[in-house]
Amino acid sequence: MNILGLGTAGCKIAKKLDNYSQYNAFFIDVRNDGECKNFFKIEEQSTHEDYESNYKPINLQDIVGETTLVTAGSGKITGLLLRLVEQLKNDKLTVLYIKPDMSTASEDAILREKVVFGILQQYVRSSLLSRLYIISNIATEAVLEKVSVVNYWDDINDVISSTFHMLNVFENTEPLLSTFTDVKKTNQIATLGVVGYKNLDEKIFYDLQKPRLKKYFFGISEKTLNEEKDLLQKIRSYVKDKSEERCSACFAIYSTNYEQDYVYVAQYASLIQEQNLDS
Repeated sequence: MNILGLGTAGCKIAKKLDNYSQYNAFFIDVRNDGECKNFFKIEEQSTHEDYESNYKPINLQDIVGETTLVTAGSGKITGLLLRLVEQLKNDKLTVLYIKPDMSTASEDAILREKVVFGILQQYVRSSLLSRLYIISNIATEAVLEKVSVVNYWDDINDVISSTFHMLNVFENTEPLLSTFTDVKKTNQIATLGVVGYKNLDEKIFYDLQKPRLKKYFFGISEKTLNEEKDLLQKIRSYVKDKSEERCSACFAIYSTNYEQDYVYVAQYASLIQEQNLDS
């Protein structure tokens, strides 16, 4: 899979994913602060609109096939995002969208984020994107028991990248047992989350409104698989409780070589998110 980071936040997460052998990472920004390979330098512009109007097609001939574009929404550089999506639309393109904390942002940044967020959702609804994953920095912060101010962004990006990676690993691994159903083409607005195996404490990376499907990925160690005789019953009971009206829940169980047991969740919706935010 190709990973394409756009802007500072997108490039930092793409750099994290580049540590895994499964990905070919590319980077687009005005400065190569991370000394990244496969870097495309963009001329810095004064406004969001200038990035779009002055956009020149980037030579992306090495990006072929399944691609995930990673970006945050409030930066000026996202002005070129929609032109970039148009350039990549012939490939299977997913967007991993990092929703920043807008509580202290400027009015211009809030407007930029709202415009980009809305248009990306329309793109996935019209099948220009295969899927849109929405990740909130604030919600992701809650996953960490303790957040160091010094390492804040590094820790946040670790959680986002590792969760996204494990989801890809499991989706390309044969499970021991599965009740998975296919994600409908209309339900491609999504988010991710983690579940503590021992206490089944579930933390979602974005408060997805009206999900239609929840998929739980149980990565279970060989020790637990052998010793917990009620494992299947426990999983079935938990997932059943997560089903709601007009929202089904399903699961798959995978054998892992890890000492710990891990549980991840992906939620999928068709509803445009935050469309009535100002009403």
